Amino acid sequence: MSDAAPGDPALTFEEALRRLDEVVTRLEGGEVGLEEAVALFEQGQAYLAACRERLAVAQRRIEELTAESLPAPPGEPPAEAAEPPF
Repeated sequence: MSDAAPGDPALTFEEALRRLDEVVTRLEGGEVGLEEAVALFEQGQAYLAACRERLAVAQRRIEELTAESLPAPPGEPPAEAAEPPF
């Protein structure tokens, strides 16, 4: 594994996922001691959090893009329309 930390903002989703897979493989191999297993588990949790965060950002962006590009359903005002004053 390389030196980049799990919470490193430059870490891509794919890289965090690959590193998470490496951690899981090492833990499942059963060749690590207790202290190292706990440290690996902690790293794995951080990589998992990084993956979830990047997925959430991507989902929000997709929702923004589709909301902007799709017409309003029948009976609903367009997204740009101001709310009625009452």
